[in-house]
Amino acid sequence: MAQLHYPDLQVCVLAAGRGKRMHSNLPKVLHKVLGRSMIDYILHTVESLRPKGIAVVTGHASEQVREHVGQPANLSWVIQDKQLGTGHAVQQCEKVIRDVRDVLIVCGDTPLLSVDTLSALIDGHRAANSDVTVLTANPANCFGYGRIVRDEQGKVQSIVEEKDASADQRDIIEVSSGIYCVRYEVLFDLLHAIDNSNAQEEYYLPDIVPLALKAGQSVDAVPMADANEMFGVNDRIHLSQVEELMQKRIIEDWQRRGVTIEKPDTVRIEAGVSIGLDTTIQAGCYLIGSTQIGDECRVGPNAVLVDARLDDRVNVFAFSHIHGANVGSDTLIGPYARLRPGAELDEKVHIGNFVEIKKSVVGHGSKVNHLSYIGDTTIGSSCNIGAGTITCNYDGANKFETNIGDNVFIGSDTQLVAPVSIGDNATIGAGSTITRNVAEGGLTLSGRTEVKYLSGWERPQKDKS
Repeated sequence: MAQLHYPDLQVCVLAAGRGKRMHSNLPKVLHKVLGRSMIDYILHTVESLRPKGIAVVTGHASEQVREHVGQPANLSWVIQDKQLGTGHAVQQCEKVIRDVRDVLIVCGDTPLLSVDTLSALIDGHRAANSDVTVLTANPANCFGYGRIVRDEQGKVQSIVEEKDASADQRDIIEVSSGIYCVRYEVLFDLLHAIDNSNAQEEYYLPDIVPLALKAGQSVDAVPMADANEMFGVNDRIHLSQVEELMQKRIIEDWQRRGVTIEKPDTVRIEAGVSIGLDTTIQAGCYLIGSTQIGDECRVGPNAVLVDARLDDRVNVFAFSHIHGANVGSDTLIGPYARLRPGAELDEKVHIGNFVEIKKSVVGHGSKVNHLSYIGDTTIGSSCNIGAGTITCNYDGANKFETNIGDNVFIGSDTQLVAPVSIGDNATIGAGSTITRNVAEGGLTLSGRTEVKYLSGWERPQKDKS
């Protein structure tokens, strides 16, 4: 699709609602879908249209929304002090919208909305030379949506909200998405003419439709291809339903781009994740936050990656957890390994089962294969860290560092009491407790006693009386 550009378009994003049914201290539009707030999805989508400007209407907890979004160059903030309906919300934008051809009005709680659908709405509106155009759909369940009432010639006559609809009107299957494209020259005159004579005593945006028709202005409707795109979130059940639809979209997109995803209904891949060509994601994986995975990797099953970066050909075995760590190419991790924030692994590293790495550097080709804890440590290249090795980096008040040179062999069940350094090519005997620096080369032993054999000793027996 060619890059879009609508320099004569202003976008109005309605994000003032409190979302009472969410039962939350967080504004509704800041609730997340696959790791990204709903308002972020909407703003990313409308920014892709490259409009002249974007006005965001906030009300409840406005400062929270503004702090989250920041201040993009073409964005204006508008306050709706009292939530008196969608028509009233758009009316508040009158001071910031100037000198454009059309105004696109979207809702801040519809994260599934796509740029292709909005572009089709704008283009259809302009091709028909309409004054008011509404985006419509035929969902499987029409409950809660305003119905599109047409006359005998099929022309749009009105939009009736669910609360105000008659029984016959509720049988209509074409509904309004709540998304409009309106000619700027007529928009605010129509908004000032609407009243609040309805069940909620609010100023409804859809009421501009009969007012436009009464004034002899043209009203049209553009249907969307996928009714799921208009799904608005009103409670946490809706939030989970939208997330499920979004997840299906994201997974199918990665599959089309050359990623194998086994058992996709068991996998979570958040919106900020990046995955390389010919990578396989196995069942039960969670890819969270800003995780980046290179080409030809294999992840899972049941691995969890949070804000992790994996270079090419990394193999993450089952039940491993990688959080805020960088992993070099051709590295093996797990099963049941844990990489914590600050872990930096070079190429061809082996991190084995039940190994934890925290804020440490592991050099090229080094191995930490079994039951070890490495914290606040720098390990050189081509080292072998034996099973059960622990870097004792914390004295109860302060953290200290351990430095291990190149080509070092550390025997099993060794404790390295920081601060301590191990020289290049050194060997540490199994079961040692190292409290002082170790020179290069040679064998270092500690904590060993003479082996004794007691020939008459017997193990205690349970009293069976």
